[in-house]
Amino acid sequence: MGQINAIAHLNELTKEVTNDYYVTPQVSGVYDTDGVIERMKKKEIATKNVDGKAFLNNFFAECSEISAEGGNITTPFFHSSLGIQGVVFSEDLGHPIPAERLNVSVNLTPGESPRKAIAGSTVYVFEQAGATGPVIQTVMDPTEKKADHLNAGAMALIQGMRLALRGDDPSVGILFTSAADPSKTVSIAPAKVYPNTPSNLQFTLPATVTDGDWRITVTTQGSSSGTMVKTPRSFQYPNPVTVGNSGGGGDDDRPVIE
Repeated sequence: MGQINAIAHLNELTKEVTNDYYVTPQVSGVYDTDGVIERMKKKEIATKNVDGKAFLNNFFAECSEISAEGGNITTPFFHSSLGIQGVVFSEDLGHPIPAERLNVSVNLTPGESPRKAIAGSTVYVFEQAGATGPVIQTVMDPTEKKADHLNAGAMALIQGMRLALRGDDPSVGILFTSAADPSKTVSIAPAKVYPNTPSNLQFTLPATVTDGDWRITVTTQGSSSGTMVKTPRSFQYPNPVTVGNSGGGGDDDRPVIE
């Protein structure tokens, strides 16, 4: 049985009710093809004699061809169906029409397998301090796409909600705190961050953020409505982020993010 972590946010739209929340899932990682294969290998589902990535890529390519030929696909994980929106005229009838003239889409819906898996899961809901403020969902090096891992001197990407660094309070920005020595901190000013949007913060990791495990905190005076708040709101990412080599030995089981 799996467990899905979810963040509770105070519902400020229902003024007459003071104890209701809406929840958003805390993303534990987004797996690309390599990430799925690594999980399969650890479960000894994939064998050394099978190129799992090539097989999956061929499978996905074949699915794309089926869709381009007008077919629908049914698998345990997803069902696909074609949709067409747009207008044609009488002179178009009986002639091939380029798909770009119409809005042709492939619609995906969950199959029975994920529905059953999720039905057997539990949801653990927790409230963060400043739940209406910023929320960090993933941290990664965008060139590497490995969750909770950064490289010294390379690009760093923080993704989430309500992250845009706004306001002139000195605390506004990104703070790295060493997990081994909490007195060691490194601040990233908003001017060093681009893009600086509600969903993405990207910057070059300073050399002072050395190899090891770090805690990351985002502080902003921005809000979901675009207005400024007087008191800065902070969010500390719950997972330690490793810079450089973890030094733990063995395989790295962090998911790869697509």
